[in-house]
Amino acid sequence: MFHVSPPASGFNLSRWAIRHGHLTRFFFVLTVLAGVLSLFALGQKEDPDFTFRVMIVQVAWPGASLEEMQDQVVDKIERKLQETPGLEYVKSYTRAGSAVVMVTIRGEVHGRDVTESFYQVRKKVKDIETTLPAGVLGPWFNDEFGDTYIALYAFTGPGFSAPELKDFAKRARDVALRVPGVEKAPILGDQAEKIFIDVSSKTRAARGINVTPSPHALAQQTPRAPAGRIETGGRSVRVAVDGMLHTVDELRELRIRAGNEVIRLGDIATVSSGLADPPDRLFRYDGKEAVVLGVVMAKGGNVVAIGKDLATAMKGVVTNLPVGVELARISDQPQVVTRSIEEFFEALVEALIIVLAVSFLSIGWRAGTVVAITIPLVLCATFAVMAVMGIDLQRISLGALIIALGL
Repeated sequence: MFHVSPPASGFNLSRWAIRHGHLTRFFFVLTVLAGVLSLFALGQKEDPDFTFRVMIVQVAWPGASLEEMQDQVVDKIERKLQETPGLEYVKSYTRAGSAVVMVTIRGEVHGRDVTESFYQVRKKVKDIETTLPAGVLGPWFNDEFGDTYIALYAFTGPGFSAPELKDFAKRARDVALRVPGVEKAPILGDQAEKIFIDVSSKTRAARGINVTPSPHALAQQTPRAPAGRIETGGRSVRVAVDGMLHTVDELRELRIRAGNEVIRLGDIATVSSGLADPPDRLFRYDGKEAVVLGVVMAKGGNVVAIGKDLATAMKGVVTNLPVGVELARISDQPQVVTRSIEEFFEALVEALIIVLAVSFLSIGWRAGTVVAITIPLVLCATFAVMAVMGIDLQRISLGALIIALGL
């Protein structure tokens, strides 16, 4: 005898979907529309956002010894930073005249809480800033290690100086910052301009003087102090005493005291302007010295759309550049992202074709059609969930989708 087991009394999703066909079709259309709309609204970038849990605190005390830096500066900062919420450890590197303190946040701290911890680091160090010795420079903070440049532009021009190229890059930066979705546009590879005052020992010996101009001495010669304000019945007039130096020629005419006499600076020193030597950093593009403009996208942006708007904006910059100055794009993340998304949709089409072929050959056209429809339906639901959770289309999420298609 054959015994037929009774049907399961539990909930059966397939049976419910067949009995409620109108509601099933409604949810089907709703899921597809939500997925398509979410796909066009998803942010697109090359790599996912990554929360860096390390912050750098730098401080300088020119002329201080290693022991003075450690005892009077670094120890105070480290003791205060031990109160930071979510702190894992503090590590410092100290040398004569400067120190670097690294603050590391625990791995289980969430991204928003990491930002709050970094804010507390700034706040706590600022609280003890008045207790540090006189002459201490800083502290300076750096926690922006996660910036990714979606584009890099190189400004080159034989015969143009580095400050001139920097001026062109600054104009382009103003244009780039007006593009929707652009958060930052730092200039890279610019060289600092400095004033050089060279006093030869031969000149000092010949004139019998013993003086070496220093920034502190020059600052005392050109103080900026408020001179007050004249109030009348109809107007208010600000009174200014202008003793600042604006040109190299004015600096040559500056009088400094050497012993019992006052000497013109240009008579005992060679005053000139130039770039820092040796330079902190140099950029070259195609064998020519360059100043580079980097563009950082805001979180949640669509790198492809921003890249198109940025390219259009930079075309206007190129038309305003003088003859001899060239603008070259040396990094193009939108193109990389576009290629990655195209490869994903190619994998999607291939998966549909393979599933259709296998399903139709093995289980027939009716059941095969149901299986084939399931793939885009599940993807649409996935895109909707990604939009709700704030997950962008990037290398990791696309890779996960391709693996899911393979499964």
